[in-house]
Amino acid sequence: MPPTRREFARWLMLAPLAAAGCVGDGTPVRVHAGGSTFVDLIMQAWAREYRREKRTEIDYIKSGSGKGISDVVARTVDFGCTDAPMSRKELAAARAEGGDVLHLPVTIGAVAVIFNAPGVEALTLTGPVLADIYLQNINRWDDPAVAALNPGVPLPTADIVPVRRAESSGTTGVFSEYLSKVSPAFHDRVGATKEMQLPGGTGQSGNDGIAGFVKNNPGAIGYVELAYAARNAIPIAALKNRAGHTVRPTAEGVTAAAATAALSKPTAEPYSLHDLAYSLTDADGAASYPIVGVSYAILFAKQPPDKGPAVVDFLKWVVTDGQKLARDLHYGPLPEAWSLKATAKLDAVTFL
Repeated sequence: MPPTRREFARWLMLAPLAAAGCVGDGTPVRVHAGGSTFVDLIMQAWAREYRREKRTEIDYIKSGSGKGISDVVARTVDFGCTDAPMSRKELAAARAEGGDVLHLPVTIGAVAVIFNAPGVEALTLTGPVLADIYLQNINRWDDPAVAALNPGVPLPTADIVPVRRAESSGTTGVFSEYLSKVSPAFHDRVGATKEMQLPGGTGQSGNDGIAGFVKNNPGAIGYVELAYAARNAIPIAALKNRAGHTVRPTAEGVTAAAATAALSKPTAEPYSLHDLAYSLTDADGAASYPIVGVSYAILFAKQPPDKGPAVVDFLKWVVTDGQKLARDLHYGPLPEAWSLKATAKLDAVTFL
């Protein structure tokens, strides 16, 4: 329904103020957001940098991608972040509450496999071996399958403790999607999901929870966004990629995965439900790191006229100028084509 003359006049009055970071009485706009822990480190950096440029406060609370989605649907945040695109069921719930939801890629990152094997500083794994570790088919560090990939490495005779996220998590979605692609057994028993049901191991909250547990518990293995591994100085496993090359998680490996995966649009849900959603796991290419995910900002296409322009202005900055912060924080910058498409989607947001 088109806006009434009164609604349009109110939008004309409020939009310039909100875009400048102020509401009608001149006080700073405070944008509330939350969700993905994967994107939290760069989101906090974006919030600090943006605050210096405009009088807009971005309050981002990391809570997991599942919570980010549910909070957007419940309209308790101005925008959310998720590393797993919304499912058909989640989209239907959102439409019932406030209409169409936009998915905007904001950053790309590697999911690093971190480990604490006493006496081991460098480790190589394959996807199928990693899947068997999480299925508990491999439960000791000196298992022949692990030893064959690490000749000459003094692997300990100790149990492996696989660590997973305790809450609904987009990082888990990316990790489990990769394992489902490379291991038929994992595909059949667990599948690509934000909440893995596993035969053993332990659950921890957030990327920082997994990082802390692995760092402090000999025998543990886990998966976190690369920045959390780097910040906590935890050993990271190298992985053999689809092309058979042994690679480590780097910004270059992330960019290579994005470049090859974005050549074709996924036809499977949930990616097929969204214009700018891509699966970057197990990508082709000699340099591609195999466990790569995209963090998406999600927001209703119809925004309120008081805070909506400030939300749109911030996200436009994130997908353009904000990308300069990515590499230093161990994320991959968006391809230019993605930035242009995300900006175009934000230009189409309405304020009613």
